[in-house]
This record gives sequence, structure tokens and C-alpha cells, in this order.
Amino acid sequence: MTTSQSRSVAAQRYLGELDAALAAAPAALRTEIVSDIGASLDGLSDAEARARIEELGDPRAIAADASAQVRSMNPDRAASKVYPTITAIVLIVGWYVVPVLGWIAGLVMIGVGSEWTSAVRRRSIFTSIVAAVVAIGALLFFRTTEFGLVGLAIFLVVPFITNIFVGASLRAQWGARGPV
Repeated sequence: MTTSQSRSVAAQRYLGELDAALAAAPAALRTEIVSDIGASLDGLSDAEARARIEELGDPRAIAADASAQVRSMNPDRAASKVYPTITAIVLIVGWYVVPVLGWIAGLVMIGVGSEWTSAVRRRSIFTSIVAAVVAIGALLFFRTTEFGLVGLAIFLVVPFITNIFVGASLRAQWGARGPV
């Protein structure tokens, strides 16, 4: 008789929920927790399994405890928001304080940010560059017309607003690493 055959329906359902709740946990930890709890449910009748499940509690609570344990064992893994905040500030303020070089420094900081996926880095850099091209294009297009101030306003406002959104997105996605 295999292990899955010796588990009641309630136990199998609970272990499925637990496995799903632990999806974000490291694979080894998830396997260990599900195996340990599965072993404690093996061979129990449906009623006994439900009583034991009641004692164990909500699978999401177990997953939250496991995540907290992982963070406490590895505090560096709990990604601080300092780097993405500084990156956002350099990206936004660099456009005005040290034109071109300050903004490029912000783009470089995005490029080397290890806690973002490569897709997030590419999208953020692309979005910021597109905003800069639009702003410079508007400035050059309107500068010889009677709407020169419109071009200047676009040049000053578009990168500012765009980079605020890029910075907010970067902060929100910091630490959510996927495939690099």
C-alpha cells in the first residue's frame, strides 16, 4: 500500500492546500513540511484526519510561519526597500539636477538591481528612455514655434511623471525575483 493510498480524502485535500500555500517557499522546505505533516496524517480515518487537521490549523497560517522562519534565518533575503528607493530618486531627480548623467546613473542602477527580474529591468529602462525621447522630441519640435513653452513644459513634466511611475513600480517589484 502506498502512502497516498493510506491517506484519507480529508488528509489528501489538506495536503494539497498546504502544498499550494507553500508555493512561494523554498522547494526543500515545502517538501519537508508537506512530508512531515503527511506522515502525521497517514493511516488515519477520515474523522481522525479531520480532528488532526483541526489541531494543525489553516495551511496558510503554516505557510506564513514557514516564511517568517525563512526570513528570520536569512535576514538578508528579506529585501530592503532602500536600494529601489534610492534608484527611483536618482532616476527622477537626476533628470534635473545633473542632466543626462544623473538620469543615466538611475538607468544603470536599474540595470544592476539584482532583486528585479530581467523583464522588469528591461521594461523600466525602456519606459524611461521612451519618456526621455518624447520629451526631447517635443522640446525640439516646439522650440521654433509659438508653442515653445509647451515643448519646454513637456520636456520638464513627461520624464518626471513617467519616472515617478517607473520608480513606484520598481519599489513594488523589488524582491520578487523570478528567472533572471
